[in-house]
Amino acid sequence: MMSSLPPEQLLLMLQGLVRDAPALPSGERLGETEARWLGRADALLSAFGQVNQVVSFRVARENLGTIRHDRNSLMQPLFDALSHLELLVPAELQGAFIRAGDTWNGYAALVQIVQRECKSLFIVDPYMDASVFLDLVPHMVASQSIRLLTARQPPLLPALVAASNKWNGTKDRTTPDVETRLAPSGRLHDRLIIVDGNDAWLVSQSLKDIAKKSPASVTRADVELAKLKAAAYDELWLESRPVA
Repeated sequence: MMSSLPPEQLLLMLQGLVRDAPALPSGERLGETEARWLGRADALLSAFGQVNQVVSFRVARENLGTIRHDRNSLMQPLFDALSHLELLVPAELQGAFIRAGDTWNGYAALVQIVQRECKSLFIVDPYMDASVFLDLVPHMVASQSIRLLTARQPPLLPALVAASNKWNGTKDRTTPDVETRLAPSGRLHDRLIIVDGNDAWLVSQSLKDIAKKSPASVTRADVELAKLKAAAYDELWLESRPVA
């Protein structure tokens, strides 16, 4: 039963549903894509168990294509459910959408993830630079193992190598050593933070550039996708070589 899903998974599904909401313009016939989206929305609201939201959604759905057609009335129950779920789910499990230029909240969203107590942190970013050791690694004091995987970017590599060597050569700190590797050419595309090998966060931009020029998002992957990502990048890690 969908109702057995934990609140954080329902929240993740609802966030995706709202993000993918079709335009539903008045006067146009619904296609298969719109019909399937409406079905998923009804099922998800029913799983959440708020009867008033389900009823409001179904009334607005029945009015589509009539003189009472109102997309806002259709979306409002989804926004209400989203707000209720956000109250049930710990902030560190919610993810974030960051508007363009809001680099502080972009940075804060990343810190919120990496400062959690865990056995391992695995960060993947093809455009990683030395700033990761200044901005994020010091917040990883509660992690027992830290891995960084990036791609060879000649302009960024010397400073990254220097920062890695400097960090691992400093002994008066509580954060563990950080192992940094370079993936084989052309193999790295995602930007991820993987916690304990089963909790993956998808970052829409490179960590050093998050929200600088365009909106960014930090989204928690669903359980199955997280497992697939973690397994794939563990394999790629074994094929990668340490920075020199």
